[in-house]
Amino acid sequence: MKFDDIPAELRWKIATKTFKNLFLGYGAAFRQILDEKTVKNVEEMVWIERGKEVKKIADILKLPSKNAIDISNSLKIVGMIIMGKKEHEVQDAASELVIDHFTTCPNFNAHAEMYIPVVSMPDLCQAYCTSAVESLNPEYTQIFTKRMCAGDNYCESIIGLKK
Repeated sequence: MKFDDIPAELRWKIATKTFKNLFLGYGAAFRQILDEKTVKNVEEMVWIERGKEVKKIADILKLPSKNAIDISNSLKIVGMIIMGKKEHEVQDAASELVIDHFTTCPNFNAHAEMYIPVVSMPDLCQAYCTSAVESLNPEYTQIFTKRMCAGDNYCESIIGLKK
């Protein structure tokens, strides 16, 4: 078999799964040798940097980020490239505010597949999303009001102008 014999879709699926599992593996390994506070600090810094990469990828793809709708769309596209597909519904969308509901999450699913508790997932996801949105457009930010990893049935993300 040669590399080109492997379908692109399968290569992509393997790459995104490996990429997101890499972060989980590091967290699990760190927890075996470091205290929880140190691990959370390191993980948060890594996820903030990961969020900044969204801007670089969006620029390569020439994705817009002028308003909340652009930012939300760009974040979804880049997020699915680097983490895998998410199921979502736009609840409300205007140029200054977008509310999305996500009913699946590749990071949440990866924790379950690897039998890793979602201990720091809410904080890390927030750090990543805030960093990604603010790198796409510093006038905007993002918050979660509901999270599957905290027991909710879906994640609710709000992207809006900073106050």
